[in-house]
Amino acid sequence: MKELKLKIEGMSCDMCVNTIKRLLSELDGIIDVDINLEEGIGVLQTWSNINSYRHLTNFY
Repeated sequence: MKELKLKIEGMSCDMCVNTIKRLLSELDGIIDVDINLEEGIGVLQTWSNINSYRHLTNFY
């Protein structure tokens, strides 16, 4: 497994967090997603074959 940290901007409430978490969780290779609203940080647990953020940038 591999851990990726993302800066997530534009979140203002728990509904935002839940939506982003759900969408990220649906992507291939994502095992777990933890999002901190106050810090605007997302931590993704992924399979080790994911080595880039590129496929995550326009998922929504």
